[in-house]
Amino acid sequence: MTPTQRRLLRLFLVLGGVVAVIWTVRSLDPARVWEVAKSADPFWLAVSALPIVARFLIWGVKWTHMLARRAPVPFWLATRIIAAGSFINLTTPTAKLAGGVVRAVLLNRRRGWRMSVAYGWAFADQVTNLLGHTLLFGVGTLAFSFHPAAGNLKPAFAALGSATLIALAAGVWIRRPVWEWVQRPQLASRLERFVPQRFVGKEGVTADVLRRIFGPLLHDGASWKAFVPDVLLGALAFSALPVANAMVLRSLGVDAPLMVVTVVVVLGYLAGNLLGAWGGIGVTEAALAALGAHFGVPAE
Repeated sequence: MTPTQRRLLRLFLVLGGVVAVIWTVRSLDPARVWEVAKSADPFWLAVSALPIVARFLIWGVKWTHMLARRAPVPFWLATRIIAAGSFINLTTPTAKLAGGVVRAVLLNRRRGWRMSVAYGWAFADQVTNLLGHTLLFGVGTLAFSFHPAAGNLKPAFAALGSATLIALAAGVWIRRPVWEWVQRPQLASRLERFVPQRFVGKEGVTADVLRRIFGPLLHDGASWKAFVPDVLLGALAFSALPVANAMVLRSLGVDAPLMVVTVVVVLGYLAGNLLGAWGGIGVTEAALAALGAHFGVPAE
């Protein structure tokens, strides 16, 4: 592909993403959204953007720290690559898959890393983010079980939070046997037909390729010294979203407890990730509205 073709492709992707966002906003009735926005406190509405910025900065620190296990990558480059992957996830119906591919391509072009290696580090970041979200979900739901807003659901939230934390701990403990299983030649032969040649080259899917893809998560980041900070930073970055949502509600005159907002946001984004192919758009908002109203946030 020539440089001109690459530029045209990037322009096409950006325009396609803009069209997708415009279509989404139109489907939400822009006039009504604008009327609500005009009634908001401009200070709190503006300040609500700061946690989102903080989220990407924390995420950038996290991935930079992870990539340094292989080779140093500048913080701003890692953060820009994350932003590019997030943009693709939010504006294309890829169920979070394309963002990791985009990050791998950018690492390949900017740092010369092999595609399988670059994707391995993007995959490791995605999984540890998911584990961080799971940790926040477990801690949040367990803590919420003591909050009056939980009502009759207190036992259910306590059980769900405890079960989540136990499952998370079990998942951490089985990393080593999973790593041994990944390196089996039989697994490589089964996966070969599902993996694009761009990632593996002429050699095809081999045990060595699988080691490059899964090694950053299960080998390079397997020690507690590496794994725990990755997961904690993933949880910290995601926790910026409940803070931002609480500030938006505050701008509309709703003083919802941060604990309630945290549980609503975590559950809402979980629903979006499981059911919403288009970056969770639509499903996430519906879940946030329904859950918020259920736990005392005014429906309007």
